[in-house]
Amino acid sequence: MDISVTPDKADDLAFRVALRQSEIRYRRLFEAAHDGVIILDAVSRKITDANPFMSHLLGYRHEELLGKELWEIGLLKDELASQAAFRELQKSGQVRYENLPLESKSGEKREVEIVANRYDEDGTQVVQCNVRDITERKRTEGALRASEERFRTLFELGPSAVYSCDARGVIQDFNRRATEFWGRTPARGDDSERFCGSLRMYRPDGSFMPHDECPMAWVVSGKVPEVNDEEVIVERPDGSRVTAIVNIRTLKNDRGEVTGAINCAYDITERKQVEEHQKFLMGELAHRGGNLLAVIQSIVARSLSGTKPLAEERNTLMRRLQALARSQSALMNKGFQGALVAEIIRLEFEGFSDRVIAAGPDVMLNSRAAQTFALLLHELATNAMKYGALSLSDKGQVDIHWSIEGETEEARFKFQWQERDGPPVVVPTRKGFGSLLLEKLASQDFGAPPKIVFAPDGLSYSIDASLPAMTAGSERTNLLRSSDYSRPLSDSSPSD
Repeated sequence: MDISVTPDKADDLAFRVALRQSEIRYRRLFEAAHDGVIILDAVSRKITDANPFMSHLLGYRHEELLGKELWEIGLLKDELASQAAFRELQKSGQVRYENLPLESKSGEKREVEIVANRYDEDGTQVVQCNVRDITERKRTEGALRASEERFRTLFELGPSAVYSCDARGVIQDFNRRATEFWGRTPARGDDSERFCGSLRMYRPDGSFMPHDECPMAWVVSGKVPEVNDEEVIVERPDGSRVTAIVNIRTLKNDRGEVTGAINCAYDITERKQVEEHQKFLMGELAHRGGNLLAVIQSIVARSLSGTKPLAEERNTLMRRLQALARSQSALMNKGFQGALVAEIIRLEFEGFSDRVIAAGPDVMLNSRAAQTFALLLHELATNAMKYGALSLSDKGQVDIHWSIEGETEEARFKFQWQERDGPPVVVPTRKGFGSLLLEKLASQDFGAPPKIVFAPDGLSYSIDASLPAMTAGSERTNLLRSSDYSRPLSDSSPSD
């Protein structure tokens, strides 16, 4: 039987075949998709179809899903929420939910995002919901946020100054320590703020370092891959300088391209100051050790002159050496920078606190002035105990007073020793080593001659000298030289 096929029938057959193939492809996608797909009746809001992934996600068999509303399978809070969603869907044609909580049949908690679209299917309104499980993404995002929070906390609370620059060297971020380190707060992302937020930079040798030649510039330019323990000096707006050790690492993208660098700098200014002070102390100890031996030699030579019994000369020598030792003790308390007048007096008169009255302000003598002052104070005390106000057992007093008059470079240091209620004073007929200390060395080291008055009612000794020449911080800080003790006097005579 001959069956002829007309063109209309051929077109209809091709259309049916194409439609069938399209349906098969859609069904395969529908069933193989790794996102959930639900088809609902737009009027009843009930599920008419769902793909296998939706069953896997919710824990319901396919037949259990059919005929249920979204709220019944844990996608919406309740029926009212479902009605509200469908009203919005009817109004706009699309509804999107992000971070929507989902509870499976077994009670497992998941997070999903849903996109629902309304469309016409052969005159019937249907709704398609695409459901994506974002639980792992949300967990990853949460872990990332927690990691960033920990990093930010460490970034802000760490003891080091930390900052980052982009590939052009423009400062992008920095912590509080960095602003303290720089003494200023640069603008993030400002093209004028490049490589370092400090006002100026210097090399360890003190030479000026332009910002575009600093360690950060080396790294972001590719000149060096990283910087380890490089020492730099930064200057703050107030003029103060801070020494720091910097360590810098590059930041790279997935392709290995440098996108910037991060700098971690820690302040070593205090450490450098300690090192410098230690260096100073070592030098001072070496210098003072040699000079002190020379001073001791001269004191020994002048004290053991052979003009008096050996036992007496030996006692005199021991007392003078002890006075010298006390001056060194006072100097050590202040790191050899100097010694307080009050401390020198206290050490000399510890056993005469009830008969020696001392009063005056805090004055820090430089090392040379302190040593000379301690020795002359010992000579005054020795004379007072042998011949003056402290030689009597039942009475006698020494009043010591010092003061500062004037200001700055014109300031004067005034010292007064006054003996009272002692035996009548006799003017000495000869001069010795004690006189050398009280007159010549005091005049030389204090820059002004002292005044000695042998009044019948008590000896007085006064100094009126330039304060800057005597106090710590002045240039005259060397120890006494041995030649100061051995210089011949025109009227020399046996030592006191």
